[in-house]
Amino acid sequence: MGVDSAMTGIPDSCIDTLQDQRLIRLLAYWQQKCLGRLMPSPADIEPLEFKFILGYVTLVDIETAPRRYFFRLDGSILASLSGMDYTGKYLDQLGLPEYCDFVAATYDRVIDGRRPYAYRKRGAFDKASFSEETIILPLGKGEQVQRLMVAVIPGGRPGNDGKMLI
Repeated sequence: MGVDSAMTGIPDSCIDTLQDQRLIRLLAYWQQKCLGRLMPSPADIEPLEFKFILGYVTLVDIETAPRRYFFRLDGSILASLSGMDYTGKYLDQLGLPEYCDFVAATYDRVIDGRRPYAYRKRGAFDKASFSEETIILPLGKGEQVQRLMVAVIPGGRPGNDGKMLI
């Protein structure tokens, strides 16, 4: 098990009320790739099939015993907006303890539940404020989650309909 979600303020899932059309499309893509299984395998995912959101997607590998999160790829738009590219780093190496605890708790929720999770959150971690709508999608074989596909749409950014998000 990972971080205690009660201590990190994990919001209830908003998977059924996503606002950003790109996140809704990505969820539909993930569901289509499930092919009747609990989740698609990492090999089932083809990034060129979701170009509409690719720069906002991060791929996270999961290590077990102890559980640890490795950023296989950080979306180029996310890296540009945050000023940090997480690619090739572990979550616990980022030097942002409040943020890392929160993120680990959301990842743990998806891994332990073996189902997608989404949230909208405004707040501050480690003296930096943020606003975002996020979806976390599990990838794996059988009931074993091997990778997470995470899409983050920062608040205050225009959606594909020109409206401001969150």
